[in-house]
Amino acid sequence: MRTRSPRSSTRARPRARSTAALSALLGLLVVGCAPAVTGDAVAGAKNSSIGAPISTDTVSLRHDYDSTPQEVNDYWTDERRGDAEGRDPSPGDGRADGGTDQPDGLDGRPDPATGVVVHPTSGAVSPDGPQLPDSDAGDVFDATGLAESTQGRLYVSFPDGDYVCSGTVVSAAGRNVVATAAHCLWDFTGDAGWGAMVLFVPDDADDMASAPYGYWSAEAAFGPQEFADLAKIADDGSITGEGWAYDFAFLTMAPDDSGQEIQDVTGGQGITFGTPTEELVVIGYPSAPPFDGRSQRYCSSSRYFTSLRGAFGIDCAMTQGSSGGGWLTDYDPQSGSGYLVATTSFGASGSMGGIPLGASALQLYTDAGGL
Repeated sequence: MRTRSPRSSTRARPRARSTAALSALLGLLVVGCAPAVTGDAVAGAKNSSIGAPISTDTVSLRHDYDSTPQEVNDYWTDERRGDAEGRDPSPGDGRADGGTDQPDGLDGRPDPATGVVVHPTSGAVSPDGPQLPDSDAGDVFDATGLAESTQGRLYVSFPDGDYVCSGTVVSAAGRNVVATAAHCLWDFTGDAGWGAMVLFVPDDADDMASAPYGYWSAEAAFGPQEFADLAKIADDGSITGEGWAYDFAFLTMAPDDSGQEIQDVTGGQGITFGTPTEELVVIGYPSAPPFDGRSQRYCSSSRYFTSLRGAFGIDCAMTQGSSGGGWLTDYDPQSGSGYLVATTSFGASGSMGGIPLGASALQLYTDAGGL
């Protein structure tokens, strides 16, 4: 069954960059002076002045995983994979939207837009015509090209059980970066902290019975300090706190047995950190009824609304397990490539919210070796 298994990594882990160095790098990126950015970095991009970041001592929270790739593989037995539950919080009762269509921007966006664009490994995307017809049903995703290889299912263990989410391999200098939601990796029980035994399976089908692009264990996670400090889950399972406006994270994956990085095998989707967004295609692995988590599903929309805490919102029937899945704009159905602009954070009453990526997400991506 195993087509490619990750190996233990002996490479040195990069040191965290100083806050001053990161601030200087971010300044270069915003004005388009960093040669590592494959696309256009535009100063003063549309919506870049909306909102202000939450003030904390640090932006990036890093965690290095102790388990070896073999230990991670051994942990995820057939039984554990089959019993893992979707990890999606609820915004509370009612529809998760602010009631206003916002096709041109996000009011109250807390993570400022930067205008930085990184193209997918397949090259710049300029799709002709619509991405996909509008659909809110969570139909099976007929993935092609990069959409097939880069979208996958994320398995994470917590003290209270095993869970599943979704994720996306994004184009990165380190060739080993997966984007997901912070809550997919964060343990809200007890003293709080990080989950363990993190495994990512691109194009997972039938609970890893089909894994054409192999199994990849995480070496490190990079999440926002704002999320760790300020995101809470109430006793009824609903989300509370300003930290949910920063529900995004990045993983670096261990190389496989042959030394290849995950991007060498799957390619990488494009990613933007605050650029004008129009049509959206949302992909994930919903696991709660009427879905079973055994196949990729999608929703698409030519219009979105402003949801809670400045999130993108669309009508979508997908359920738990979709969290962390990619929100793509400029999606090209032929090549399966597009630009990741958000990751799924929450859902309720037939709608879903995705937290848009901005300046804080760019810093996390940089810390993870994206640039």
